[in-house]
Amino acid sequence: MRKNPGRDGRPLEAWEEAELFRAAFPEDWEGMRSAVRGEEPADAARRARWEAAVEIVRRALSAPSPLPEPFRSATDVFERYRYLVADYRVEVFLAVLLDVKNRPMQDHRVSTGILNGSLIHPREVFAPAVRERAASILLVHNHPSGDPAPSPEDREATRRLRSAGGIVGIAVLDHVIIGDGSFYSFREEADW
Repeated sequence: MRKNPGRDGRPLEAWEEAELFRAAFPEDWEGMRSAVRGEEPADAARRARWEAAVEIVRRALSAPSPLPEPFRSATDVFERYRYLVADYRVEVFLAVLLDVKNRPMQDHRVSTGILNGSLIHPREVFAPAVRERAASILLVHNHPSGDPAPSPEDREATRRLRSAGGIVGIAVLDHVIIGDGSFYSFREEADW
């Protein structure tokens, strides 16, 4: 599985805390670190520098984000949605609406099911895609068991949804099943 450190706006994710403080406060990094941790009282100057740093981060995090990265593979889909759906105790089925460059426009929860299944129908999948003028969609759901292997029902639902997508002119690019730390891609596993 491919891992992209620092992806999605976290370029310093791999840095240790001490390195971050050293980079942000080169002259007084140890004092700032101790003050922030509450290990020593912060004087007015340190407090002002810390508040300024926090405000810069707040502004950066609340700035409008650039267009999302396009999905290029099922690994990209897994990396984006694994923490969103993997831990549910029931199946959660999402339709991810995509623009013409395969960038996500919107996630639509189609169904939240029972322990070992979910109920999906093409009208619930494609209604938001038609309304939002999506160029294509990705199907994403979890398996609460942790095993991403598709069931016969998953295969049949995928077949039906691909067929419906062909009729309405909105392609289903892939169906990714997310398990416990792994995934199954219909497109990449030759079930397409």
